[in-house]
Amino acid sequence: MKLLSNFVSTYSGMQTRYSLRLQKPAKKWTLMLPGAGCEYWKRTGGCTMCGFNNATQKYTHGYRYPSLVFDSFFKLADWHSNSNPEELVIFNGGNFWNNDEMPIGFQEKICKRVAEHPSLQILLIENRCEYITAEKIKTAKKMLGEKRLKVAIGFESQDDYVRNKLIRKGLSKKTFEEKVKLLKDNGADVFAYIFLKPLGLSEGRALEETIATIKYAISIGVDEMDISCAFIQAGTVMAEKYGKGEFTPPRLWTVLEIINQIQKNNWPVNIGGFDDEPPPLAIPANCESCSTAIYEAIEKFRRTRVLGKIPDCSCKKKWEKEISLP
Repeated sequence: MKLLSNFVSTYSGMQTRYSLRLQKPAKKWTLMLPGAGCEYWKRTGGCTMCGFNNATQKYTHGYRYPSLVFDSFFKLADWHSNSNPEELVIFNGGNFWNNDEMPIGFQEKICKRVAEHPSLQILLIENRCEYITAEKIKTAKKMLGEKRLKVAIGFESQDDYVRNKLIRKGLSKKTFEEKVKLLKDNGADVFAYIFLKPLGLSEGRALEETIATIKYAISIGVDEMDISCAFIQAGTVMAEKYGKGEFTPPRLWTVLEIINQIQKNNWPVNIGGFDDEPPPLAIPANCESCSTAIYEAIEKFRRTRVLGKIPDCSCKKKWEKEISLP
């Protein structure tokens, strides 16, 4: 039984996160499934901060497993969890609706599984914009029945230079806006990732850009957002710069200022996790005296929308001077 538990825990995780759709803390079930790897990464080398290809290559070497494998992962994890999750997140280190990355049979099967599941209410999948089509949306919506479809897009930044030169996203604003409209017109929720502190931006400029991107995303109809706070994954351009002392992840004070703005404006935004697969080499941090307490405070915000207690620390003054620099 312990062997089974260890196996399931490598790809299945359960967390409590505040659901903006359900307006309450809810159990979020994440399945990290070994897809064939991001097609965009294979073509271009991918985004400057993304190391998820290392995880997919480790398990699949670029091979696309058959639908039965993924369905078996789902059934095994569901049986083993002994829980009542309300949202299912499928993470495959790429694009769920790309048939070359995830078999179309499983794309459809998972919608049926969610439709039949007694507690699941929401399915979240991730895609680049080129794989979001009316046909894919309508097929998923039909199979999900009364359950909600949420489609996540890595938009990252409203600034074209930041998004396509610094991050190397390969995505125009026009295309993003078209896909947001397409999803909403077909009854799907739009979820966007916004990246805090890409390469090439100072701490202060990164904070300003994140706030500007939140405002822009809301203005075009994005339903929910997660702030992806830069952390360092091996094998990335960002890791190379970090190793040379030319980049550091954002300060936790910067993350707290974003949370302050979220609460002040009641924005539909949460803070993403500070770790992933493969495990990061470095994450957002302050000094040793206050970081642990602030991690706990931010985690409380992720669960409840209420920020935990923030300690007084002298390193905040250093941060205030840093973000005031041009």
